[in-house]
Amino acid sequence: MIPFYPIFWVLLKLKKFKTVLALENFWTRIFLPLAGIFTTIQQKHDFPKAPFIICPNHSSYFDIFASLRVMPRFYSFLGKAELQHWPIFNIFFNSGMNILVNRENKFGAAQAFKKSLKAIDDGKSLIIFPEAGIHSEAPKLLPFKDGAFALAIKKQIPIQPVTFLDNYKILKTGGFFKSRALPGECRVIFHKPIETKGLTQADLVNLRQQVFGIIQKPLL
Repeated sequence: MIPFYPIFWVLLKLKKFKTVLALENFWTRIFLPLAGIFTTIQQKHDFPKAPFIICPNHSSYFDIFASLRVMPRFYSFLGKAELQHWPIFNIFFNSGMNILVNRENKFGAAQAFKKSLKAIDDGKSLIIFPEAGIHSEAPKLLPFKDGAFALAIKKQIPIQPVTFLDNYKILKTGGFFKSRALPGECRVIFHKPIETKGLTQADLVNLRQQVFGIIQKPLL
């Protein structure tokens, strides 16, 4: 990361977010093979027309790097508020490129929802991990939160379910510099997008359960 850091810093200051995403993708193309990690897309459907909501399972901090490698651009991450304090990586969230959400604070959650609506209006897709955390027994899934599905229904945009099959083995959960990391294959499944046109908030629970089942099935 260090050789690229000054370039990222300048581009983020200039708000050149599309260029940053392209550079991040290029960076992962170098970094992942050097680390012995090779991505394989096992299944892929045509992505819907942007904007749309991308919903991957969250089994490891490596999910972020895998997303930078395989996800369609132009998008923003929704990340937990603590990321603004992470060394090196915090510039990607403090710059306005991505959206921070404080789920412990109703006002903070409402502000993140508002920013997400604005990003969608600007044509950005959003990557939202609907579990809002990593299960201690990953790849087992945590219950999904409502936010991603409420956004998709409100804006009547598709949801793109994604399953990461191996990330929990590549980088285990645990404390900073306390997690076991291994090389290996990073297999990705892009499921068929789910349309939300015509759905209302009354359909939210069914939509959430449908996406949960789709993402979980390959893990079982």
